[in-house]
Amino acid sequence: MSKYKEVYNDIKEKITNGTFKAREFLKSESDLAHKYSYSKDTIRKALSMLELDGYIQKIKGKNSMVLENGRFKNSLSNLRTSKELNKIENIDIHTNLIEMEVVSGIKEIMDVFEVSDDVSFYKVSRTRVLDGEALEYEITYLDKRVVPFLDKKIVESSIYDYLEKKYMDLKNFDSVVVIESHTYLSNGTLFQYGINSYRPDKFEFSTVAKR
Repeated sequence: MSKYKEVYNDIKEKITNGTFKAREFLKSESDLAHKYSYSKDTIRKALSMLELDGYIQKIKGKNSMVLENGRFKNSLSNLRTSKELNKIENIDIHTNLIEMEVVSGIKEIMDVFEVSDDVSFYKVSRTRVLDGEALEYEITYLDKRVVPFLDKKIVESSIYDYLEKKYMDLKNFDSVVVIESHTYLSNGTLFQYGINSYRPDKFEFSTVAKR
């Protein structure tokens, strides 16, 4: 086995089994090179593979950060826009805005973003409709310091304590799949937190997507 694949497999296993937690930073390339007794080039290649496969994100000026890993089989909430997915995947996706407001002082959200109560967020509630059926209900919070302006047109183009089931076409299902998402800038700043709910017969999840 190639040296970089040994490093790749070892770090991947530690991420998968929970030894390395999501949002935790790995050691520096120099420290990893010392740990594995391989060159920095070998470590760098292994980290590049891990990043490509969605296990880590390299952050300029910092060490690599562990991501929650998996891969979307059929996703409406990939970090591509609905227009991009419509074009690339040849599927019919539409976004319907339910509610948009500016909020602040919500303890749960402040804790997620690790900010004080003077920071405001856009709270956006939407459904995504695939081939005429509303299969996803999404609540997203966006940091207004990073995203200073949103309007209805922007939101439409592209659960917390309970799920508003009336917004989804659940048919005979009495449960949904709920996914929390954290979206970071390249410098590691969290700027979007979302809760997406999916009808369980249409989607199979196993990753975090990266744009």
